[in-house]
Amino acid sequence: MKQQHKLSIKEKICYGLGDSSANIFLGMTMMFLPYFYTDVLGISAAAMGILFIVARLVDAFYDPFIGNISDRTRTKHGSYRPFLLWLAIPYGISCFLVFLAPDFSPTGKLVYAVITYLFLILMYASTVVPYVALLTTLTADPMDRLSANSWRFPLAKMAFLICSMVVPIFVAWYGKTDEARAYMMAMSFIAVLATAFMLLCLWGTKERYQVSVETDKVPFTKQLGIMLKAKPVVVFYLFKITSSIAFVIKGSVTIYFVKYFLNRGDGFVSGLLSATAIAGIIAPMIAIQLIKRNKLSKLGTLKVAQLGGGVAALCLYFVNPEQISLACVLLVLSVLMAELGSITAWALPSDCADYCEDKSGVRMSGAVAAGTLFSMKVGLALAGGMVGLVLSLSGYKAGEAVSSETMTAIMFLIAGIPAIFHAISLGLLMMFKLDDKVSAGQAEAVMK
Repeated sequence: MKQQHKLSIKEKICYGLGDSSANIFLGMTMMFLPYFYTDVLGISAAAMGILFIVARLVDAFYDPFIGNISDRTRTKHGSYRPFLLWLAIPYGISCFLVFLAPDFSPTGKLVYAVITYLFLILMYASTVVPYVALLTTLTADPMDRLSANSWRFPLAKMAFLICSMVVPIFVAWYGKTDEARAYMMAMSFIAVLATAFMLLCLWGTKERYQVSVETDKVPFTKQLGIMLKAKPVVVFYLFKITSSIAFVIKGSVTIYFVKYFLNRGDGFVSGLLSATAIAGIIAPMIAIQLIKRNKLSKLGTLKVAQLGGGVAALCLYFVNPEQISLACVLLVLSVLMAELGSITAWALPSDCADYCEDKSGVRMSGAVAAGTLFSMKVGLALAGGMVGLVLSLSGYKAGEAVSSETMTAIMFLIAGIPAIFHAISLGLLMMFKLDDKVSAGQAEAVMK
């Protein structure tokens, strides 16, 4: 029986800053990288889509490898925290390099994009996989983990808010004619923050529950077999794929939606992205109150999130360019509803790891975390590929007039596809079976 350790507010905040670092990467690549590649660097939409799919799949298959390595790592600092120490600076550098626009030939630019993007996502995986697994070593109390996530997710979404404000500020400062320099300077600032947040996470946390020695003797293939035989884990991984597609598509297409469908400028882009980021900050707070008051179970918040996010996205599909206010409200509402489930969704990998340990006797926090990120990144790859493919098929070319076909494609991307995948995600949640009961006393503990 593990001794129950309660995390301090300081440790919860520092742990949350680790996700701030991760989401600065995710925010920049989700909100601005497709536009940067097509309209600033000059890569075709089709090439961008292929790059996202290939690179993300490489990344996804790398996750189990780093998860297995982190499970086997033994240092005085623990199993997972050392990765934050070793890779904080390389991770920051990789964030900076991906948003440079060198004066190369078209082929050279594509090669540069491939190399730097691969470097970025591999550095991201090498830090985030151990980071996700870290939570299982900080506390053994499932509700304390949920409490940690109640601090983590507002801090994570703060990173999205920072990204939504920083880039447009620099674009406005340097002007549309020098967007390349604007992105470079914005990413210099972002890279420093990413490194600092990760180091603060390292400084403010402590691993208390070491990975069992038996894990050293377990090959990855056996770990994989254990996970694939656990139905709740498989269902959860499928859910991560589909929900990630719905989430990422909305963020990736917002800038195209504002500039071309709503015909608004960079200031409007910043405002709408900031509004969606604020929605992402507020949503976990609402969710935790619903859980505390026994209005919804943990799993119930996820179901409501997918239903609400899907319905709002579906309604968005039927607006026209003149209905600017309605379009913005529906997009923000879709994000707000979908984010209600963020706390629970990222508490579940720890619960899945405990489930695997109970069934097999093998501790696999890193492996389960890797599987979670593998699933998410398959979703990211598919989402990025969909954006590139649909834009390409609609005839989109940067700097040229946008056709009615491209307008329709943009609306299908930002509303139609998310609605479809929210619906699939809801169906998967109906098949997810892990103990979902939260007592009033446990719910109260979440707020402490």
